[in-house]
Amino acid sequence: MKKTQSNATYNKPENPDIMETRYDLQILQSLRKIIRSIDIHSSRLRNEYDITAPQLITLLSIRNERPMTLAQLSHEVQLSPSTMVGIIDRLETKGLVERIRSQIDRRQTHIHITKEGKEFILKAPSPLQEQLATSLKGLSELEQSTISLSLQRVVSLMQAQDIDASPILQTGSIHKKSS
Repeated sequence: MKKTQSNATYNKPENPDIMETRYDLQILQSLRKIIRSIDIHSSRLRNEYDITAPQLITLLSIRNERPMTLAQLSHEVQLSPSTMVGIIDRLETKGLVERIRSQIDRRQTHIHITKEGKEFILKAPSPLQEQLATSLKGLSELEQSTISLSLQRVVSLMQAQDIDASPILQTGSIHKKSS
């Protein structure tokens, strides 16, 4: 038996791979819970507010910034331009944004939030689960940084750094459907 600094005793596993496997499974289980939680929150957004998380993030980005071009917006929310076109189309259909052609360069179109879009934002929930957003605010900057760095490390370990990701995950198939 080996003693730790806290004077608690534990049995050192004879096979060190057992401990690794347990951590692998714990990490996988935690990731699955996070993904499931995002699924549930995304369903709630769709069912109660008739908006998807990427649409809400896009709307918030337009509100927080100035009117933006499609390319600027695509870069801001880390989604492909083709995906952004569909999101803007749906937000425009709902009357939450409008496209306005630039007076300076007629080739450019800027996306503006409408009055209805601003009102919608006031009643919409956080795109991040409220409990998580509130809990994160209660943590020290060091704790928040540690969590962020740990998650970034997991992304790196999964070799997923180059995968495009919206600030809010959208679940579903990772394969594009062919036309």
